[in-house]
Order: sequence, then structure tokens, then C-alpha cells
Amino acid sequence: MLRVLIADDESKVCQLIEKLVDWDVLGMEVVAVAENGIEALEKIKEFHPDIVITDIRMPGYDGLDLIRLGKEEAPNTEFVIISGYRHFEYAQMAIRYGVNAYLLKPIRKDELTETLKRLSAHFKEQTEQLSLEEKRQRAIRSDEKNLRQAFLQDLVGRRNKEVLTQPLDLINREFHYHFEPGEFSIAILKLDGRVCDEEKNVRFMAEKVQAAAGKLLNGYVMEAELTELNGFHFFLLNYDPDDRMQIRRQMKALLSEIRVQGDILKNLAVTMALGEGVGRLSEIGISLKNARLLIEERLLGGTGKLMEGSIDSGESFADSEIFAKFNDRISHTLESLDSFAVREELIYLKTKMLAAKEISGHEILQMTKEICNQYLFFMKKYRLPVEENFMENFSISADNCADATELFDYLTRRLTSSYEKASRLKRQDENRPIRLVKKYVEEHFGEPLTLEEVSQIADLSPTYLSTLFKKDTGITFLEYLSKVRMDMAKKLLKETNDTVADICGKVGYSDVRYFTKSFTKYAGLKPKEYRKLYS
Repeated sequence: MLRVLIADDESKVCQLIEKLVDWDVLGMEVVAVAENGIEALEKIKEFHPDIVITDIRMPGYDGLDLIRLGKEEAPNTEFVIISGYRHFEYAQMAIRYGVNAYLLKPIRKDELTETLKRLSAHFKEQTEQLSLEEKRQRAIRSDEKNLRQAFLQDLVGRRNKEVLTQPLDLINREFHYHFEPGEFSIAILKLDGRVCDEEKNVRFMAEKVQAAAGKLLNGYVMEAELTELNGFHFFLLNYDPDDRMQIRRQMKALLSEIRVQGDILKNLAVTMALGEGVGRLSEIGISLKNARLLIEERLLGGTGKLMEGSIDSGESFADSEIFAKFNDRISHTLESLDSFAVREELIYLKTKMLAAKEISGHEILQMTKEICNQYLFFMKKYRLPVEENFMENFSISADNCADATELFDYLTRRLTSSYEKASRLKRQDENRPIRLVKKYVEEHFGEPLTLEEVSQIADLSPTYLSTLFKKDTGITFLEYLSKVRMDMAKKLLKETNDTVADICGKVGYSDVRYFTKSFTKYAGLKPKEYRKLYS
């Protein structure tokens, strides 16, 4: 039997939880009850419970302190957090501690029971208390689940068009579905928000979606499968055409359920798109396209809604006069290596696109990706460096933007940061020959150097090197060579007893009179006067 501890500062809540669950059926027993955090920790030390059901706010120790200290005493204990409030910071911290069971009051019997069943299965796997038959059945279920998931993921990625044309009974046998003649539809649930950047939060919400979908769709569909890809939860639904409105109500209820659960995590937005129904599985691509277009409308219409109905992908904004002018201007702007000017052009396009009448969310999303393609084309044309997988990473992040303004702001940040980095590298690359020449001069200033000789070091023509050197340093190559020699002459006059004639030869001059004249012009003093004043 698994040992359970219940901790809540309201004794009635503790009594409710005790009576709400059939503990014997679950293979569990309540070994202790505590009404504050200090008492709960003492009970953990005493009983080492397998599961602790605790309120997040209690006197003594709050839920987070209890988890932290309780884990020190009993590392294998699993915690179920129950709260009457949506404490965002508490919830996210609890998830980081590895708590993936976070329930809101009022406590529902079915939700608590399902949570405890899941924890019971986890303990069984951990302790390997599975019979051979259970292990065999679990392996079969795992294989079946993998095949079902592969089928749906291929469908979402449009990789199994030929398979979809096969008879339903053949698909059912091969992929372990139970499709029946009727209506088929794709629904998409989209989670948006910075909290989705943390993998633990994504997993936490994925479990919530899976549990809520199982509860709300059971009995209303002939078949359903769910998969998650990059923040999108795709549902494949098969149902009686007469039940379409009931399916709509259940999907709307699912949206509401996840919005409530998502309130645990601060600033998480949830949107649902229900694709149009089709009469054959081979036509499911129509429903998928419809659902995708609908979910992209949240960029303009806002999140938190159930999106449905037919929608046109619209004419491409890329063919518009606005974009033609932008494309011409951005090409010239990119050539300037001026990131501020690039940012201004992107802001201009954002203003024009958001002001355009009848523009769709799909057009806006595709337009930002088209801009990135144009950017990559320019960078490739001029052999400018771009981060690996730039387009793939941009597309994933763009799909996770919840509104058009956020999307354009991300586009602007992403392009300008990439462009600034490329500009720096380009300038460094252009400066490389100059750095080589400077290094060579510093090492060989005592030798008779010529522009022709050092241009070979830089692998440039003497004329181009001369132009590039003046542009980079502001002085000619000969002026730079003279400066290096004069600075070394100063050093030798101050730090050695070498004669002026010796120093003249060491710094690359063969004529003492010419050296003296050059030094006097550079330092304002004759060599001997300089030594007398500074040595």
C-alpha cells in the first residue's frame, strides 16, 4: 500500500480529501493528516509517505518550503499541490522542484483520482512491481501509442498522403486506430507565452491537455488522438456527423479547462481552432489547412477563443505594391551595413501591414517568413555570415508569437541582431589584411619595407591595399611605417646608450641625416635633445 499524507490548514478540506477518494481501490492509505507546515514536516520525518497532498499556503511552512525540506527527508516522496488561488510564482517554482501535479480548488473527485492513479503507476514502474503480463501489456500499449503518434505526426507534416487513401480497416490494423465511417476533423490547441520557453512548463501543460482531452472527449467521439509539436497540440477526431455541435461544445469546454489550468502559469494564452469536418480520412488535409489558417488568425483576432468556420488564405501580400517598394528599399539599406536603417525599414513595413484592410493572420505570418527568406538571399549573395538553422529557428519562434505586434517586434529583433553580428564579422574580415600588414610592419620595421612587398603578405594589389589601409587607419602605409619606426627610435633613445647612428640603422634608415630630419619633425626635438630630456 502506498502511504499518503494530507496537509491543509482547513480541517474540513482534509476531511473532504479523505472522503473523496476510494483509497483501497487505488492501493493507498492515508497514514497522517497535518494542519500546518511544521506538523506536516514532522509527519514526513515520521512516516516517510509516498505521496503528500498539500495546500500551497499554510502557516509554519508553506507548500514550497514543505516540498524542499520534505524532499531532503524523503527524496522519493511525490507531492500533489492544491491551491485555492492561482499563485503564478508558486506554481512555476513547484514545477521546477519536479512537482507535476498542481490542482485548483474546489477539488474535483475525478481529477484528484486520475492524478493519484498516475502517481501510483509511476511508483509501480519505479519499484518494478509489475507482473510479466503487466510488462507485456505495457510494451504493447507503448508500441501501439508510438504507431498512432507516428501516423498523426506524419499527417500533420503532410508526409502520408498515400496512406490516407487506403481503406479505414487497413489503416486501423496497421496503426491501431478504431476509425469508423463518419466525419473527420483536425483541431489545434495553441499555448502562447514566455512560460512556454521552459521545458518543464511545456511538459506540465501537455499532461493537463492530455488528461482534459481524455475526460471531455470520451463518449463523444469514435476515435481521437493527440500529439504536441512545438507548442501546437493537434487533435485528430472521428465522430458521427450528427454530433458535430456536441464535438464543438466539448472542444470549447476543453479550451475553458486548459485556460483555467493555464492560469496557474502567468501570462499563458490558450487558443483553439476547430477545422471543418470532412467525410473521408483522405480529405483530412482540408481540415488541417483550415485549422492552421484559423489558429493563425489569433495574431489579429486575439487569443483565448475557439476559432472555427471557413477562411481564405488570401492573396499574397508579397505581390503588393507596398512590399515591392519595401523590398527595393531594404536591399539598398542592407548594403549600407547600417542596422539602425534596417530597423527603421522593418518598422515602416509593420505599420503598413497592420494598417492594410482585410489582411489575414496567415498573410502576416507568411510575410515575415518571406522577409527572412529575402534577408537570407541577400546575405548569401554578398557572402555575409548567418547563424546556422536561422530560418528553421525563426519559423518555430514566429509560430509561437501570440499577436501581430509581438511577431513583428520579434522579426525586427531577430534580423537586426543577426545583421549587426554579420556586419561586425564583415568589418573584421575586411580589416584582416590591415591587421596582417600592421603585424608584419611591427616585426620587420628595421628592414627596408615597400608597399609592394607587404601587399603580397595581405594577398592584395598594392593599389587596393593602399586604399584599404588609408580607409581603415586614416593614414597612408608609408606614414604608418614611419610612425612605427619613430616610436621605436624614441624607445631606444630613452632606454639604451646606443648611438644615434646605431638607432638609425635599427629602425630601418640608412641615412643618419635623413633619420635626424624625420625624427625632429615627428618628435619636435633632435634625437640627442630628446635623449637628454627624457632618458
